[in-house]
Amino acid sequence: MKKNIRRKVIAFAAALGLLLPGFSAVPAVKAQAKTPVVVCIDPGHGGTNGGAAYNGLWEKDLTLQIATAMYQELSLYEGVTVIMTRTADVDLTLAQRAQFAADAGADFLYSIHLNASPSHNLFGSEVWVSAYDSYYAKGMSFGNIALQQLTTDVGVYPRGVKTKMSSKGTGDYYGIINNARLRGVTAAIIEHCHMDEAHDSGFYMKEGALEKLGKADATAVAKYYGLKSSVLGVDYSGYQYVQYPNAKTPRMQDMTDPEVAEIELLSYDKSTGKVQLYAKASDAQSSIIYYSYSGNGGATWSGLFGWRPAGAGYIELTLPEDATGELCIRVHNEYDRFTESNHIFLQQ
Repeated sequence: MKKNIRRKVIAFAAALGLLLPGFSAVPAVKAQAKTPVVVCIDPGHGGTNGGAAYNGLWEKDLTLQIATAMYQELSLYEGVTVIMTRTADVDLTLAQRAQFAADAGADFLYSIHLNASPSHNLFGSEVWVSAYDSYYAKGMSFGNIALQQLTTDVGVYPRGVKTKMSSKGTGDYYGIINNARLRGVTAAIIEHCHMDEAHDSGFYMKEGALEKLGKADATAVAKYYGLKSSVLGVDYSGYQYVQYPNAKTPRMQDMTDPEVAEIELLSYDKSTGKVQLYAKASDAQSSIIYYSYSGNGGATWSGLFGWRPAGAGYIELTLPEDATGELCIRVHNEYDRFTESNHIFLQQ
């Protein structure tokens, strides 16, 4: 039975593109922490630091609402103490947040955020974790549960669990993760969705959407620590998840483009402009998560689409009005690096 559970968990994670290419996963021994587990929730930004601002909303206000919902839900579980770095609109430095967690003896600090991109075309959720030692192992193990939960409970597209080191290669890039690690606390940044992309607007603008995000986070924590709640009628003490090993050396972010991007024409209807392609893509260091296409040889590009095939699959598209018949695609990995495919010339 345990082997079947293991296969199902790993298969589900792989289907979502959450496992690193070439990674061999094993079922986890439950996260070892003192009883009760101490969880610190950190609503990102606050005070004069408003974070992203779109559609008349400030990120600092949304993170507090998500964090509050997470706190309320997680507090219904036994064997866990839940604290928050802020419960009001106040300024806190990253060091202050990390120190607050360390002083409370926190096992894990969860930094709550929403996202935005310079290109304003990215969508989905992602989790950032430390590149170092056991902090990496715990962060990656939790992060995959969190993305699965956001995908299944909310419907947010998964962008991956990732690391990023400073430009000097000494320390984690993100201050909250680095400050927490230096104080002996594991931390993860949960970027729930993108505020600047219409695809994600419903995940934070609809009524009850923020509470739904917070509850998904709480469930992910409960699964990670094997918690149960008599109030909610759930018991995750037997939950199996993908366990990552400690990082013997710091896990650098992927700084290379995908190695493979190939397309083959299957059909083309000139009267409607509809095209069906067979596409292949791969990246040895991170997963392929998006594709875009051009009908004029790369002069202009479509928006991004989720890459669901496991390395290869079918793509159906309709040529844009400015199409010249020179068709190609770009495949984008988790770190937003892309590779352009071969070009196909359609008869116009």
